[in-house]
Amino acid sequence: MPDAPSVHSLALSRAGSEPVSVTMTLSSSVVLVTGASSGIGAALARELAACGATVAVAARRTELMQELGAASIHRVDLSDPAHALQLADEVLATHGRVDVLVNNAGVRIDAPVTEIALEDLDRSFQVNALSPLMLACALLPGMRERGAGVIANVVAPQVSGGRRGMAAYAASKAALESLTQTLRQEAAGIGVFGFDPGWVRTDLAPDGPDEPQAAAQRLIVHLEAGRGSREILS
Repeated sequence: MPDAPSVHSLALSRAGSEPVSVTMTLSSSVVLVTGASSGIGAALARELAACGATVAVAARRTELMQELGAASIHRVDLSDPAHALQLADEVLATHGRVDVLVNNAGVRIDAPVTEIALEDLDRSFQVNALSPLMLACALLPGMRERGAGVIANVVAPQVSGGRRGMAAYAASKAALESLTQTLRQEAAGIGVFGFDPGWVRTDLAPDGPDEPQAAAQRLIVHLEAGRGSREILS
């Protein structure tokens, strides 16, 4: 990533962009990234650490997060709602606050609507929609108290309108988009937005043509701008 100032005062041109009171200074921010063991989450953690941010990373596979430059590593299974709340408590206990939350973790279980198992549907909604909401609700009070913060949810607009064979993934990502916009409306002064990384090569999309690092760098621009958005940012 080329050298650049750690704070960008950007006026995003996307329709629906909403200014908040301050831009984010990542070099002095505590950032929590979920799903950081591979793909976009791992790339984002590396980029944030290079910016000087205090990065807390979370995923099930802690052995894959040892070389990310993170300030703390947390094992979490976001299919368990208790783990989501425990993660928030652990990061707050370790770092005292969270300035930026990136809900990147996701699970994709492919099956037609008529064949999806109830436990797979439940897991998909918990990981892809409910745990992100629980983390946001746990960390939002501190952001409000400090008068600044950013919550970014990684969404998938390509499938959230419905996709053959991907019932659970599509429906749960659609729920995340809706929850993101509701939270944006209710969390005055906090930058809340959905981020579309595009078709990136990850564990969920091994045939994706785009590199995770490029998506991570685009996301950092939006995090530093600190703006909520009615539109999905990319």
